[in-house]
Order: sequence, then structure tokens, then C-alpha cells
Amino acid sequence: MSAVSPIVQFHHVSKAYRLGLTRTSLPGLARQFAGRVLRGRATAAPRTLWALEDVSFDLHRGESLALIGPNGAGKSTILKLLSHITWPTRGDIHVDGRLCALLELGAGFHPDLTGRDNIFLNGTILGLSRAHVAQRFDEIVDFSGLEAFIDTPLKRYSSGMQVRLGFAVAACVEPDILLVDEVLAVGDASFRQRCLQRIAALRRQGTSVIFVSHNLYMVQAVCTRGIYLQAGRVRRAGGTAEAIGAYELDLHAERARRFDDGDEPSAAAAEAPPGLEEPAVDITQVTVHGPAGDEVLVSDQPARIRLHYTAYRDLDAINLAVFIRRDDGVACSMIRSKLDNFRVRLPRGQGRITLDLSPLQLVTGSYFAEVEVTDEADTMVIKQDKARSEWFLVRGRTRSYDPAFAAVFEPFARWSGPEPAGLEP
Repeated sequence: MSAVSPIVQFHHVSKAYRLGLTRTSLPGLARQFAGRVLRGRATAAPRTLWALEDVSFDLHRGESLALIGPNGAGKSTILKLLSHITWPTRGDIHVDGRLCALLELGAGFHPDLTGRDNIFLNGTILGLSRAHVAQRFDEIVDFSGLEAFIDTPLKRYSSGMQVRLGFAVAACVEPDILLVDEVLAVGDASFRQRCLQRIAALRRQGTSVIFVSHNLYMVQAVCTRGIYLQAGRVRRAGGTAEAIGAYELDLHAERARRFDDGDEPSAAAAEAPPGLEEPAVDITQVTVHGPAGDEVLVSDQPARIRLHYTAYRDLDAINLAVFIRRDDGVACSMIRSKLDNFRVRLPRGQGRITLDLSPLQLVTGSYFAEVEVTDEADTMVIKQDKARSEWFLVRGRTRSYDPAFAAVFEPFARWSGPEPAGLEP
């Protein structure tokens, strides 16, 4: 194949499953058929479910592609087809290169073996030689952060510790194609950030990435292209922001439809503890702009964040938290309505709340705003899916010759001196 040929070709692929079919061998099928006949066809024939219908995409070397959509959209089915865990009903799939699938980290671990032994065991399962694992053993342990527990049996590890160990081993494979399916959801924030940095390093080396996650921040941080799937079909394919925008628009449209139809939370839901009932409010859009509507903000100028909402009933006391995050996920600022003594009362219907920052004080870079809805005490999140703004750009002085060490905000500073030693502080 030529140098510009796709490393993954996924052309007009469909995948069907037979619901209610428990055996696929010829003797098993015969027994199931005979059983239905003897029971007078009391048991309905298996029904066909199309998990994917006519899905196509290409992936070139070094590209990163996100698969997003609700549960049951077909995202994991695509990864299983690429991994040859299952086979397509129709269509063609071609993979040109070494593939590593992080679909269930640590699936080859043994609970009675230590972390040290499991590193060698899992590395062998992933196709690494014992010598290669031994050569990179210290790097694997350092990446996992589990030095103190490496000789402890795995059954005493938490699920998060097992994910750390599994990703640390898998990251040493250095594949041509990396498939990642929600495996980073268990790890803590600092470890997730290290995993994202490792994925970025693999991409710079030419690894192609297909990434599945419900965490849309991570999708934006990892991927440049996206496919939004719904019920096995492609709803939108294009840039990551375009695919995410289409997905969120459909979510808001469905919730707006329920609102227009007059759907109210049930009495049982109204009495449920905060955070367990149907969310009473949706943040439908978050916008960030300058004083004159500017899309590019200036560090020492004001900025305005607007939170557009739909409230499904009158809300007398909730709280809002606004996070501003840098393009690597670092939280640069957190503004909470409760701490600012701003009581949020929302009448049933649609509206907006404005947050003014004057001045902005962020250094040059790319950012987005994220909104969280909490209860009256500001102790429990009552809206699990956070609303996010589009990426916005800030221009100003970068306080470092290396952008990687530019910190996150630009304080107003005044220098003075020198002064003689011995003066009062």
C-alpha cells in the first residue's frame, strides 16, 4: 500500500445480532429449533438487532478519532470488530499494522499473583517478550505509581490500582493502532492526565488512536475527528467539536421535547434525595466572549460567561460552579455561586445567567468553561453531565519562554527595590 493509504479502512460495515439465540453451533441451532417445534412454537423465533448499519470511515497514521454517542449506539461494537473479537455481517474491514486494544485493562491479570508477576504475565498476553518487559519494568512501575505495592497480591489492589497497572503495561506496546474504550474512567484525575500525555506521545510517534468515552473533555483533549453514532448509524462525522455539538444538540432537543410536552418529574422523584431524581434543570449552552462579543479574549480585558438553561420546574435554591480548564485539562479557575453569595433562583422555563470576569487574567492559550449544578448546600452534584463551552482563545503576554511552563493566570504585579538589608518587612 502507498504511504498515504489509510491504516484502518472500515467500509459500509453492518453487524447484526440474533436476540434470544444462545447457541450458534449447528447442533445447538438444531436443538433450539426442535425445542420450539415440540413446544408448538410457544417460544418466539430470535429477533435480529442491527448493532451497526452501513458505517464507514478511514483512519490515517497518526490520526485520532473519537466515537461518541449514547449507550447502545454501536461504539464498542466497532472496537470489537477492529479487534477481531467478532466479525461483520456485511462490509469490509482492513487493518494495516499492529493493533492494541485497551477494552478491559488487566483482563489477563491473576488475583493471586503480585503486581510484579502480573506485569510479566500481562505483557506476555499483549505480545511482549519477557526480555522486553524486563527492560522496561522500572518504567512500567514508575508510570503506574505503585512502587510500594508491586510485591503485593493483585487481589488486594483497588479497581483504580488495577487500571493503573494495566495501562502502564499496555502503554509499553507502542502499537500502530491504539483502541481505548472507557478504561480511564476509573483512575484518578492525575493518572488520567498522565495517560492522556502518554497517548499524545504515542500519536507523535505515528500511532493512530480510536477513542471511546462519555467524558467529552477527554474526547476533545485526545481527538481531532469525531463520529457521533446513534442506534448503530452515523449521525454526524467531522471535527471533534462538530460531532460533540451534534450529540449535545440532540440531547438538549430531547429534553426540550419533554419540557414542551409538559412532562414533570414524578412525585416519587420529587421526594428522592438530591442527585437521584430526574434532573430539574439543563444547562443547554455555555458561551464565553469578550466585552464586545469578541471570540478571542485578551488577558487584561473583561470576559463574560453566559449559562443558558431550561428549568423543568421552579427551583428556589441551587448552586452553580464554573470551571475554566486549559487545553491539557488543568483547572485554572473555579467560581462558585454559593461562595460569591449569589443565590440561584430559577423559574420554570428558559433563561440565562451571566458571570462577568474583570479582568480575565488567563495567560495566552486555549481554554473551555465547564458548568456543574449542585444542591442548596453546594455539597452534592445534582446534574451529572457537565455543560461545556466551545474552546476559546486568550491572547496576552506569555510569562515563559517555554509555553509548557506558562502557568495558568497572569496576576497584576508591581516590582520595587532594591532596598537595603535589615529593613522591616
